[in-house]
Amino acid sequence: MPRRSFARALKSVNDWCKSNRHQPIEAQHDYLARAIRGHYAYYGLAGNGKRLAWFRYQVARTWRKWLARRSRRRCLNWDRMNDILKRYPLPSVKVVRSWKPS
Repeated sequence: MPRRSFARALKSVNDWCKSNRHQPIEAQHDYLARAIRGHYAYYGLAGNGKRLAWFRYQVARTWRKWLARRSRRRCLNWDRMNDILKRYPLPSVKVVRSWKPS
């Protein structure tokens, strides 16, 4: 996957999280899960699994960053974020097709 398209996908996730951090976590999870599944559908070629896993991790990092900025009361550390991810898991890596023509 070219770096520009990867960066563009992460930028769109970042912008969405920034402008929708006030939404309930369920609504945010629904959008992010759809975005990740769409990314897997387009870039889910055999041999691209590491890059897909890295995209998923970057989405989780971005989501945590913007959830942490919702309140001044307490920080959102990775222990709390992992609890959120257990309750609202992001889709796992899925390779949808082979790169060889059939």
